[in-house]
Amino acid sequence: MGSTASATGADGRLSDAARLRRLGDTGLLDSGPSASLDRLARAAAHQLRTSRAQVSLVADDRRVVAGSAGPPAPHTFCRLVVDSDAPLIFTDARVDDRVAGHPAIDDGVIAYAGFPIRSLDGYPLGAFCVLHDEPRDWEPRDLLLVEDLAAVVEAEIAMRAEVRAHASTARRLQTVLDACQDAYVSIDTTGVVTSWNAAAEGLFGFTAAEALGTPVANLIIPPRFRAAHTAGLARINAGGQTRLSGHRIELTARNRAGHEFPIEMTLQVDAFTFHAFLHDISGRVADRRQLEHERTFLQALLDSLDVGVAACDADGRPTLFNHAMREIKSGEHGLCSPDGAPLDPGEAPLARAFRGEIVDRQHVVVVPPGGAPQHFHANARRIETPDGQRIGAVVALHDITDQRVAERSRDVRYAVARALADAESAEEAAGRTVAAVARALGWVYGEFWQTDEEAGVINRVGHWSEPGHDLGAVTDGRPFSVDRGVGLAGHIWLTEAELFAAEAADDARLLTRADQIRAAGLHSALGVPVRSGDRILGVLLLFSADVQEYDADVSDLLELIGAQLGRYLERRRSEDLALALAAARRDFDRVIEQVNDYVWTVEVRPDRTIGSIYASPDGSGVFGEELTIEWDMAAAMHGRVHPDDQEAYDEFVAKVMDGQPAENEIRLIGTDGVTRWVWTRAMPRREGRKLLLDGISTNVTERHLLADQREKLLTDQRAQNEKLRRVDRLKDELVALVSHELRNPLGAIRSYTETLLDEPDLTADQRHLAEVIDRRSADMQAMVDDLLDLARIEAGQLHLEARPLSMTRLIRDVLQGLQPAADAKDLVVEVAGPRELLAQADPMRLRQVLDNLVSNAIKYTPAGGRVTVTARHDPPPPGNMGDGDVTIEVTDTGIGIPADQYPHLFDRFFRASNAVQQGIKGTGLGLAITKAIVDAHGGTLTAGPAPDSGCTFTVRLPAL
Repeated sequence: MGSTASATGADGRLSDAARLRRLGDTGLLDSGPSASLDRLARAAAHQLRTSRAQVSLVADDRRVVAGSAGPPAPHTFCRLVVDSDAPLIFTDARVDDRVAGHPAIDDGVIAYAGFPIRSLDGYPLGAFCVLHDEPRDWEPRDLLLVEDLAAVVEAEIAMRAEVRAHASTARRLQTVLDACQDAYVSIDTTGVVTSWNAAAEGLFGFTAAEALGTPVANLIIPPRFRAAHTAGLARINAGGQTRLSGHRIELTARNRAGHEFPIEMTLQVDAFTFHAFLHDISGRVADRRQLEHERTFLQALLDSLDVGVAACDADGRPTLFNHAMREIKSGEHGLCSPDGAPLDPGEAPLARAFRGEIVDRQHVVVVPPGGAPQHFHANARRIETPDGQRIGAVVALHDITDQRVAERSRDVRYAVARALADAESAEEAAGRTVAAVARALGWVYGEFWQTDEEAGVINRVGHWSEPGHDLGAVTDGRPFSVDRGVGLAGHIWLTEAELFAAEAADDARLLTRADQIRAAGLHSALGVPVRSGDRILGVLLLFSADVQEYDADVSDLLELIGAQLGRYLERRRSEDLALALAAARRDFDRVIEQVNDYVWTVEVRPDRTIGSIYASPDGSGVFGEELTIEWDMAAAMHGRVHPDDQEAYDEFVAKVMDGQPAENEIRLIGTDGVTRWVWTRAMPRREGRKLLLDGISTNVTERHLLADQREKLLTDQRAQNEKLRRVDRLKDELVALVSHELRNPLGAIRSYTETLLDEPDLTADQRHLAEVIDRRSADMQAMVDDLLDLARIEAGQLHLEARPLSMTRLIRDVLQGLQPAADAKDLVVEVAGPRELLAQADPMRLRQVLDNLVSNAIKYTPAGGRVTVTARHDPPPPGNMGDGDVTIEVTDTGIGIPADQYPHLFDRFFRASNAVQQGIKGTGLGLAITKAIVDAHGGTLTAGPAPDSGCTFTVRLPAL
């Protein structure tokens, strides 16, 4: 055996992973019986004249019969052969202790000879065995034959595994080649195809079946190249070398349809085979042609641009100028900085880009001879290959001469943007905007007025004046408001249009402030409305210190600034509202998060669909998932209502759709599959034409579960109580019946026994037996009397004949009757009490009480102990009417009662555990009857531990 197999212990050999892999490699576990293995089994059975022979392979959970002679046995000893990895021989398995109780014996396998079948590296795979249904002494030549045949089976199985391995390797190789993206073709030295993968089928159109065995020239080589191909093969076969091996070569190939296309081939040559990977490069060749076309196209495109473009090569030499760049005088020669100073050649945009700088919007100026300066923005980049190699640089010059005219406008907008960005309130933003615009445009005074739609007035909320210019007449700092249509600001608000006044103090629309404006030395005024959509948020006013002509560009600029300011004010207002709303929402959500209810608001649309407006942050307690505010309640409820509650839910929906308050309590099936009881209340409200519903949903499943559990517990308790009462009645009836039926036979037995005892001719043994019968009958009759008393008590039929009774005399009589039993145990019986003590009681029943208590004290007190009976009269408590109580205490020094068992002492059939353990006989009825009798007298019976040991029973009866 190989070293790998021998390292595995016998206990784990059947489940050894390496052994199971070898077993799977045979391919016999799921392929059914093998004909060759069947022949070997038949040969063994024939030569040894046995009823059966088998080739069994043993997995960890099953046995597979790979070859057999005769019917296969359901059970054999082959697992034992594999587990021990050794031959196993039985002459008669029925008497062999190694297989005692094995199920194969019940299947008729009596004689058995089995040898392990091993893998090449020594792992036991199964067993080759011969079986016989009668005992048989195996001869050595028989066992040698079986062992030889087992070796033949091993060789057969090993050959099968090797063939499967070779086939698997070939399949894996073909799978790899078929998965290859490139076509793979191999040919022999004669040019015949020996391998052809799936990609080759797709590339050339020939299937593998068609290609294999066919000269490759007839398949993929165009006719004009076939002669060169044949000559090359001949040269290589004659011992020559090929220069193609290991290189990528571009060739022309053809497909089944005769279409020729370019391919790239990588060739590897070994002694007898040419291996080629072929790749279609039609796209690459087309891209190459396209590149040439694009170069021509690019030059035409560059020449059509207004932007001047120039480029240099890897050595910095200029190589490309488009038409616009040629029009710019001398290319980059004569470039100046924005201040007019000549630009250092090393700082030219193209030179900087060539050094690796990224040039964006470099401001340069070209001064043509005799012409006006031209302003350009230069963008320049270094040109690199994907691997980072520099191959040149490019520059683009954008003419910005016209843009310089618009710089003032841009500067104003930028100043306004900065003012708005730095402002912390809408009023501050308005003041900063006025200051930025007036400074940039050269106007000495500016104002911003904000509309108040509710009050119908427009208020001046910000102004700016140029430092050093006294404008106190209009900038006194007092709040200023005018009605709509009054003054320049009010007029612009009313007309919603710009207004220009060359001489503001003379304009009739400004009569409210004409004197202040004239005193401040202001002349022209220009105002524009500040809009947000169709609303007028305010008015922007500018005043000059001299008379101005109307400038449409300035007016348009102010319109833009007004729009910008309007957007800012509206956004700021929206942000303030959003912040306030978010804060309120957070406060509300914090409150909602503290409750377990799900709060929601939905809108009932005109088409009677429901859209969610608000929902609690977490609805998992009601719906089994966390819900967002965009959640659609109508969609979520679809299909989640319990079928039995669908009608109630539909009624609820109908009422709220009609704008009525409604509530319901239904079962919902959550997304987690859990059914929950949910109570929901919805209250309608209207906002304009919108119908909104505010609702709350509460998970009341626990209340339903508690109610269901309470109802079930009550039902179960009632059923249990009824069952207990029925059993109790049956038991009482049975006890009464049995007791009644036993009483007469016991009376007869005792009578006959007394008659026998009166006979003088009885032998001593006969007399002893008769006395035993009499004593046992008396005990049984006492027990029957107890049972009958118990039955009467339970039936309420315990009748008392109470009369005045001397308790002292009764105690003396009871003790006198029990004295023999006390003397037999050497007990000291003491009595203490007054000479006369009267009570109203039934003498017979009270005697029964004292008999039970004193006889119990004697029974449970060990020999040499003491029993004390004490009687006394206890007067009534002060202020209470009556004669007090007669108290009788029976105290012993016996075995006592465990403290935890006192509450059960007067239960029927109860016996203290220590009495049971000590084997003291009893029925457990005496104390129950005794307490019932005392209770019937209107008294009480209690028990407790004695001061030293034992226990004390106390009877209290009304005194006479």
